[in-house]
Amino acid sequence: SDIVAKIKPEKILETVLRTPIQLEVGELLGTSRELSGILANAIKPKSLPNDSKIEAHSVWTKTRGLLIKIAMHCDGQAINAIIDTGSQLNIVNKHVWKTIINRPIDI
Repeated sequence: SDIVAKIKPEKILETVLRTPIQLEVGELLGTSRELSGILANAIKPKSLPNDSKIEAHSVWTKTRGLLIKIAMHCDGQAINAIIDTGSQLNIVNKHVWKTIINRPIDI
């Protein structure tokens, strides 16, 4: 027919693919395993470069037992931290927070 002769499937497909639609993120991710994997990789914390060296030492305290002491950097500034894996709070010196870390925290 004349109508079939005038229709170009590639043009229809291009129009469909460019048409905005509204759907939930879960619906979108549920339809594509590949897309789910790409999103998961994009939001996954990145590992340190191979040339990065992490050095940790143990510190024995009278009241808390064995703790981990680590030298780290925040925006290029060196910070010495003590990691207490059993602690329910993260505590930072106010001066270090204001001058080096400079990020929002709960007070």
